[in-house]
Amino acid sequence: MFKSYRTRLVVVFILVLTVVQLGTAVSVLTAMHEDRLKQQQKSLDVGINVFLDMLKNRSKELNKSVSVLAADFAFRQAIATGEQETIASVLENQGNQIDADVVVLLSPEGKLISASLSGVNQPEIKALNTLAAGANSVSSSTVLDIDGVSYQFVLQPVKAPLLIAWVGMGFVLDQQVAQDAQAITGVDVSFIHSSPDQPPSISSTLAKSEQADFLNGLAELPNMAKMAKEGLPKNYLSYSILLNEQSNDQWAVLHLSNLPWELSFIQLRNNLLLIFTVTLSLAFMVSLWLSGSLSRPIMNLVRYAQEIGKGEQPEPIIDAPTELQSLASSMNEMQSHVASREAALKYQSCHDSLTGLHNRESAKQMLREINGDLAGHLVLLDLQRFRHINDMIGFANADALLVRFARRLETITPAADFIARVDGDAFLLLYKNGINREQLCATLDALEQPFPVRGSNITLTVRAGVLDLIQHGGSVDVILRRVEIALAKACLENKALATYLAGEDEQYQRELTIISDLTTGLMQGQFHLVFQPKINIQANICRGAEALIRWQHPDLGFIPPDEFIRLAEHSGNIGLVSEWVLQQAVAQIADWRKQGVEPKVAVNLSAHDLLNLQLPTLIQDLLQQYQVPASALAIEVTEGAVMKDPQTVISVLQLFKNLGISVAIDDFGTGQSSLAYLKELPVNEVKIDRCFIQDMLYNQNDTMIVETTIALSHGLGYIVTAEGVEEQEGIAYLRERGCDLIQGYVYSKPLKADEFVTWLQAFNLVNPKGQNKSQSKPAHSSLY
Repeated sequence: MFKSYRTRLVVVFILVLTVVQLGTAVSVLTAMHEDRLKQQQKSLDVGINVFLDMLKNRSKELNKSVSVLAADFAFRQAIATGEQETIASVLENQGNQIDADVVVLLSPEGKLISASLSGVNQPEIKALNTLAAGANSVSSSTVLDIDGVSYQFVLQPVKAPLLIAWVGMGFVLDQQVAQDAQAITGVDVSFIHSSPDQPPSISSTLAKSEQADFLNGLAELPNMAKMAKEGLPKNYLSYSILLNEQSNDQWAVLHLSNLPWELSFIQLRNNLLLIFTVTLSLAFMVSLWLSGSLSRPIMNLVRYAQEIGKGEQPEPIIDAPTELQSLASSMNEMQSHVASREAALKYQSCHDSLTGLHNRESAKQMLREINGDLAGHLVLLDLQRFRHINDMIGFANADALLVRFARRLETITPAADFIARVDGDAFLLLYKNGINREQLCATLDALEQPFPVRGSNITLTVRAGVLDLIQHGGSVDVILRRVEIALAKACLENKALATYLAGEDEQYQRELTIISDLTTGLMQGQFHLVFQPKINIQANICRGAEALIRWQHPDLGFIPPDEFIRLAEHSGNIGLVSEWVLQQAVAQIADWRKQGVEPKVAVNLSAHDLLNLQLPTLIQDLLQQYQVPASALAIEVTEGAVMKDPQTVISVLQLFKNLGISVAIDDFGTGQSSLAYLKELPVNEVKIDRCFIQDMLYNQNDTMIVETTIALSHGLGYIVTAEGVEEQEGIAYLRERGCDLIQGYVYSKPLKADEFVTWLQAFNLVNPKGQNKSQSKPAHSSLY
């Protein structure tokens, strides 16, 4: 409503003036009202004083008249002689002469001798006696209530020469007295007689309607005796006077009309309103003119700012104050800065800050724009082990290397139609007209040419995932997922490039499900352990087993261990799997030992586990928690895992050995530098990989490897275990060559915990003296 600057200016000006004028008017009217009350109070005070003087003078006149009667000789003689007829005649005649409304004669003892009214009873006699006692033989006056009528009463002693009687005369306080008092005082007078047992009576100079209004507020009479009250009756200032202090039922009230002052007040108020209206009208016109002169330059500035906001170049503001012109100039300068910053922000939002290439968001936007006309190939490049290179040459040199790689991407042939850096070491290329395999291989060879960095040549290994957009296009997210699947395949298969094939989405989704459900499956009991016996073929007895993990997924069913172990290693969750297997294995050992079964259980650890220096402490805590001796647990590590970081792995294995835990090298013969590191490894056992065991009876090379491995291991003091033995002939052959342990389906498949105990007890019972009876070969075997 008040969004306009001009409207707000007018409203504020009018409001300020209104508040000032209202404040002035209220102050003036309040002061006038207070002054009016003071003037009325003064006038009323004058009337009160005159009224009280009038009552005193009236009392004096009455006393003179009564004193004449009291001094009359015949009257005194009649009293002295007790002549009642004479007394009554004298009282009546004298009362008529001075217009007395009631005449009474009391004995010195206060007994009624004679009265002109029959209503003079005991209460009135008592009041007269009180008056006489207070007068002490001297004349006195008061106001008495006789039959509900107020009388101004004068009492005189009759002496001859001693006090022989009291004579009193009363004059009613009626309408006539009130009118006489009004004529003298100039204010209205009301005589009120109010008693609890009778309705109130009034003699007043007020109009009948005003008398009724006044009678409704009789409860205020005591308060009005302390301070004059306004509005009782309406338009009057009233003050009450108690006529008889011995009782609260007889009052005189003086009323001063405030109409003259009220009319004067109303006239002044109307004049102020007129002045107020005229002033506001003038102020409104002045504020309109003033606001127009002030708001016009501001409105011009607003229009100027609006045009700048639209990106236009407005004309300079003319005839504006210097400050507004300076502000307009600042806005114009700001416009150029904003445009510059917008261009920079737009560039930054679409380009990589390091290489200057397009970024991932820009790539997505490009794919959205051409989604209806997808053609050619999309290539996703990844720099292998770039983090390792980053650690070797430092962040600054690594960033410089990325920039040089980006420049090389821009010079390759055939040139890509679009190049973007979508991740730290990942780049996306679009070939709208396609690129064949030979061209892409040549491009990769060119990209892998060494880069000179601080006197050294750094060679980058580049892997590429390729997506045919015509055959396998889709939404932006689908396209990027498919080219990432192709790149992941190239990395896993260690190939320079790989092309996305139909159906690989399902495998990708399966792997995502396995990775995402792995942790949940561990907590919900989807995993369990099985145990494959390890047979001592020299003693023909079983005293150990290898713990193998199995996963029964609620939706995917049985998931092969090599599949989810590989994904756990790639996703960084292998530590959780290893900790779960260790905890379950140690708990199972503890449970078996309670049953009197004490096999030694071996657990496989990954390369990631062997780099965790806290793992030995974790295993030690588990053994203490379940009260399992360290000799009941064995650790198996692959030769390839040892080669990841030999020094760290050797230190961790030494900690295991110090705890009393046996350590075995699994899949021996498949790694690198086997013989060089074997003598340094703190191990107790060497396990010959199944790939050498399967054909050792038929392939002389495998036979030589097996025999050499057994001899070498025994020479270093290690126990030798043959994995994957599936034929009966192999048992005798390995026993003759001195092999210590056999693990394979020739004896048993991996068994659940309760099945393993049953099998173990049966096997050791049937073959107490080395009479081995192997089981039949199963239909399939496990690689894990």
